Amino acid sequence: MFESTKVSEPIFLRNLTIHPISGITKNGFDASTIDEVLISNKGVFREFDTPDVSTIEFDNRGDEPVLIIDGEEITGSLQNRIIALSSVVDARSTKSIPVICAEEGRWDDLGGFQTGHCAYPQIRTILMKSLHKKIDTQRAVWNEINRKLTVSKILSTTSSMHDIYHNLNEEIARYIEGFSSINHSAIGFIGVAGNRILGCDIFCNTKIYHKFENKLIRSYILDAIEHQKKEPNVPDVKKFFTALQCALARKKIRNRTANEKIKGNGFLGQALIYNKSSVHLSVFPT
Repeated sequence: MFESTKVSEPIFLRNLTIHPISGITKNGFDASTIDEVLISNKGVFREFDTPDVSTIEFDNRGDEPVLIIDGEEITGSLQNRIIALSSVVDARSTKSIPVICAEEGRWDDLGGFQTGHCAYPQIRTILMKSLHKKIDTQRAVWNEINRKLTVSKILSTTSSMHDIYHNLNEEIARYIEGFSSINHSAIGFIGVAGNRILGCDIFCNTKIYHKFENKLIRSYILDAIEHQKKEPNVPDVKKFFTALQCALARKKIRNRTANEKIKGNGFLGQALIYNKSSVHLSVFPT
């Protein structure tokens, strides 16, 4: 599982340091993203006939699978949601998708779902914790969004994560001004801001990674903005990555398709397994 990977030279986006992860993989998996299929009308999210806060339905009308990763936001309908668990939806199939509300103060139909941003690492950390132990995930996510709104001095009438992105869009744009991509061989990265590792995302190949790169980097920037004034006591990224590799090496893939829990010294995560191969790994410090 991601055996032949290494950490490359860092890239600096203001106080966000991106440590690219590169490697040669034999996994030729290809898939669409929700951004692509929602725009092309080859896929649609919808509420069930009896709406459920924690589950919605995705209908993949296209001819290739759709990869959906934990933390991706979809907006509209009765309330904005974020994806609780990475998954693959096969071509021409329909699947129930576990979600978490990212807009506490609204239950009012605004029309169909649209694509949004990706939850920032502190929210995705909560999602990872919920895989490993029983917590009130929804309340924890609402509390985190309200905390972020407070420290960012943003007013949101519905306590919406989307409003945080909207209000900080210009600041995020300044971080990525002049930035196009990490490099052609990257399959993921570790993000660092101030004195802490924010998280890590790795994909099965460069093609899939680059489809998610911009959305993910913007989400890491949203956390980095909060750490601008902290002293840069640089964390040991190589130690973190070595510990992650050891945890992955111990993991045995038992199911053809599953969300495998990943746990190591000071971090929790998940590996999405599809056709007995890892297609996406997300890991966050605890």
